[in-house]
Amino acid sequence: MEKVSPALSALRDATRALHEQLEASLPVASRDAGREEFVCYLQDMWGWLATFEKRLWRANWPEALVAPARADKLAWIEQDLRASGMAPAEIAALPVAGYRPALATAAQRFGVAYVIEGAQLGTRVLGRALAPALEPWSPRWLQGYGDEQAGFWRSFIACAEAELDTPEARRDAAAAAADAFASLAAWFAQRQRLRVGCN
Repeated sequence: MEKVSPALSALRDATRALHEQLEASLPVASRDAGREEFVCYLQDMWGWLATFEKRLWRANWPEALVAPARADKLAWIEQDLRASGMAPAEIAALPVAGYRPALATAAQRFGVAYVIEGAQLGTRVLGRALAPALEPWSPRWLQGYGDEQAGFWRSFIACAEAELDTPEARRDAAAAAADAFASLAAWFAQRQRLRVGCN
């Protein structure tokens, strides 16, 4: 049986229900999802990350986390949106969520990053499901960290465990993760209500 660290347990427990609700509501996760649903998903993910990704990863992180390698997911999404046919000006004009999480403490940063890094774990499953509909396109977002995916996740959890070494830190990280998930879910729901096609 997998041994779950106190930090990971706290983060999982705080976000499990939100995570399950979000996954169940996403059109891109439906059985008949294809290119259009995936492009809409990318547009919405871009809009959520746009206001805070740089600020998150430019903060003070443990060297073992290799933050610079994790810091360009907006660039991955932009690469995919251009491949889908969007012009740079169209991407820059996409709606943004305006989510600005508190990132003053390591606990807050780990909580927000948990949501982003955890999403990368799901890219392999999503990629396999969407592959027939997307071929021959192999989107950068779905490649994630490639063969290093598992290693990146393990190093994230190891750093979180070392940093979130008190009950207070774990509570703060869990609250930040739950807030991030709630923000992401609300943003996707808002975009789905307003959307007629993508853009």
